Parts: sequence; structure tokens; C-alpha cells
Amino acid sequence: MKKALLLLAILLGLTAIVLAGVDFSGTWAPNAEKSDPARGGGAGGGRGGGAPTDLVIKQTGNEMVITRTMGGNPVETKYIMDGAEHTLTTQMGDTKYKAVLSGNAVSITGTQPGRGGEATPLKASYTLAEDGKTLTVATARVGQDGTETVRKQVYDKK
Repeated sequence: MKKALLLLAILLGLTAIVLAGVDFSGTWAPNAEKSDPARGGGAGGGRGGGAPTDLVIKQTGNEMVITRTMGGNPVETKYIMDGAEHTLTTQMGDTKYKAVLSGNAVSITGTQPGRGGEATPLKASYTLAEDGKTLTVATARVGQDGTETVRKQVYDKK
């Protein structure tokens, strides 16, 4: 009987850990040494050039809000991680996306406004290291020649 109760307690504890999932919340500082070099398309899914800035992430349930500084101004992006299609309205137009939280990663796919008003593919992933201290953001871009390039940015938790 004692063994059965102990086993039940262990299983309930493991279930609670799995249900709690990962939490991306925190302030994240760019780690230039571990990141791919910047290119003209911007940083971390943003549209402006320049060096990456800190990310501030607040995660509540299936909602993740990412705040970054662009042009000296804070810009907030909110993702709902339920796998359904959602729309973000920005100055550039509407971004349609699906965000899925799976294990220690959030995968975001969809379309975003491009040059000339054409929709361009959106692919990004936010992956949290097992120790919760390192965040890797991979963004994919499709060039004018149709070639996809992926840029990896690494952030350390402050």
C-alpha cells in the first residue's frame, strides 16, 4: 500500500511539472558571440536594422507578449499559442500567424506584409534551453531569389 501511495505521489508530481510547461518570461540580453551576424533585414523578426536589443517576454497561459525597442520606441508583439490563425495589425499591415507551444519551443508560421504590399512568409521559433537561462530565436526569410535563409539569435536571461 505504501509503495502504491508513493508511486501515485511521484506520478502526480511529474504530471504537475509537465502541465506547468516552460515559461519564457523574463528580460533577455542579446549574446552576440553565439548569434549569427546581423543582416539588412533586422533583428529578431523586426523590420529595422541595427544591433539587437533586449527582449522582455511576459507569458501568461497560452499568451506570450514580446517587447523590444525599435527606433528608440518599445514595440509589443502579442502571440496566442493555441495553433489557431490570428491577426496582428501593425503600421505595415496585417500579419496572419499561427503559434504553437510544443515542449520548450514556440513555433510561429504565417504571412506578414512585405515590400510592395505583397504577403511574405513568416517563420520563427523561440526555443528555451533546458536550464531556462538561454533563449534562441531563429527567423527565416525568403530573399528576392526565393532562397530561404535562417538567422539565429541567442539571448541570455538577465
